Amino acid sequence: MSTSKETLEFLRDALALVPEVKFRAMMGEYCVYSAGRVFGLICDDVLFLKTTPATLHLFRDRTTRAYPGSRNTCQVNADWLEDREKMAGIVRETLSHLPTPAAKPAQKKGIVNKKHR
Repeated sequence: MSTSKETLEFLRDALALVPEVKFRAMMGEYCVYSAGRVFGLICDDVLFLKTTPATLHLFRDRTTRAYPGSRNTCQVNADWLEDREKMAGIVRETLSHLPTPAAKPAQKKGIVNKKHR
């Protein structure tokens, strides 16, 4: 089962106060970004947030994962989705505990990767 357009619109509204929120289709479902950083996944019409030891206590259900074998994700508490300020605060808290993504190395002009010729 894949996530419906209605769910995406509902979550877009619930995350309206999160800066630069974007949804990107990946592997049949969606990754959720804020300012270019992944903080969540949407799988089968359910929003999951990434977790760290510092944020795990926020979640009621700590056992349901985004997909089999998934680690460090928990399903959001339903009441958060009804309160934009609460949801934005939880996302800010989540982002503050996630590692900053490594910068991608700049590719020099004129150099072609031999594997892609």
